[in-house]
Amino acid sequence: MIRFDWLRRLIGRASGPARPYSLRRRLLASLLGASALLWLVSLGIMVSIAWDETSEVFDDGLEDAAYLIRAAAAGLPQPTAPIADPVDRDRRHAGLYYQIVAKDRVLRRSGSAPEEPFVTGFDKRKGFRTVLIGVVPWRVFVLRSQDNRFEVQVGQPLEARTEILEELAENLTWPALGLLALLGAVIWLAVGRLIRPVEQTALAIVQKTPEDLTPVAVAEPPLELSPIIDSLNTVFARLDKALQSERRFTADAAHELRTPLAALRMKIQLLERQHPEHQSSLRMLRDDADRCTALAENLLALARLDADRPDLLAREPVALPALLEELRRSYAAQAEARQIDLVIDCRVASLYGNAELLRVALRNLLDNALRYCPSHSRVRIEAQSSAQGVRLAVRDDGPGVPEPLRGRLAERFFRVLGTDQTGSGLGLSIVERIAALHGAALRFEDGLDRRRLGVILDFPQI
Repeated sequence: MIRFDWLRRLIGRASGPARPYSLRRRLLASLLGASALLWLVSLGIMVSIAWDETSEVFDDGLEDAAYLIRAAAAGLPQPTAPIADPVDRDRRHAGLYYQIVAKDRVLRRSGSAPEEPFVTGFDKRKGFRTVLIGVVPWRVFVLRSQDNRFEVQVGQPLEARTEILEELAENLTWPALGLLALLGAVIWLAVGRLIRPVEQTALAIVQKTPEDLTPVAVAEPPLELSPIIDSLNTVFARLDKALQSERRFTADAAHELRTPLAALRMKIQLLERQHPEHQSSLRMLRDDADRCTALAENLLALARLDADRPDLLAREPVALPALLEELRRSYAAQAEARQIDLVIDCRVASLYGNAELLRVALRNLLDNALRYCPSHSRVRIEAQSSAQGVRLAVRDDGPGVPEPLRGRLAERFFRVLGTDQTGSGLGLSIVERIAALHGAALRFEDGLDRRRLGVILDFPQI
């Protein structure tokens, strides 16, 4: 069998990426299109049946009229000149016209009947013909007299029949269109109701967060949607298992590293006392050990925070003045040693959140500010009310961070080069995770005097 895979691939590349389409629109278009088509077909069938039935009734009328006229004309003397009957029929209701024909000559006719016979050369005893009189089609029934002396021809313009169908169509058009519109509305509602489980499933998936990998729950899903939901839940379960395994590994590794790192630091201090001539090199080694210890502590903190969920976070009203004053006292010695002015501007009494996590976030922010600011700088901790809720900020007038790099400050292990300061690049990642657990937004803007760097935490109003 010849394969055309190469042709399909070529067409696929030529046509470009497929555009997304709406299943609801396609379903509606298909159902409404099929309904409209079937409506037109059924309308055509009804018109055809109505035409046949109408024609049959009118043909019966032509035949009955011919028999009556033949019976009435049997006893009449044959006129020597054509006679036109002044009495005419109402074309709107009947439109029947007769002729009495002998030897292809009209002997008697109704007033509006043609002067020439409807049919000439008729070779049967009786029967129907459809003829053109000028450009007008007529339906004619021909009936011979019993002695073959004359023919009775009764005709009717087909227009009289179509007028009835037109009146019928005028009377039925709006009801038929109304029924079609009603059918369209029913289809619209039915499709919306049938598509609702898909929309509910999509909404349940959209509401998922990176921390929420619980199975997608849809009430009474249809059979066609159940395999998709089951497969998605299976993927979520595998992903959750992989993340839990990764977090456990990170937490276990960080926890196990703390003990040997502490032992290493003690041995370095011992070597510093035993070999003072190598104190400079040993101090550098001790700083590296401290940096490894800080990295392990941060990894352990991140592993714990990643496992937390916002809906399970323990919260309570936290007294901000007391918390900020505690932090100021903790860092007062470090700020004084570097001649940095550390001040507090607290205008909010309390914040609903987790006190321990808020303390960790502010410690990381203060540690960064005091670490990267040069001597004789200023660092200010702010707590103010905002339109969204409560705003916490740590601003400084240190070297700052270029604006193009501010968007990457919260990335894990990202550090601005050229600062000559040690660090793991995880402090702001921890702050961002704590903010996410509280539903807060972390952003960076200018610091004091509209320059340098300010780290902002906007907490929602509870």
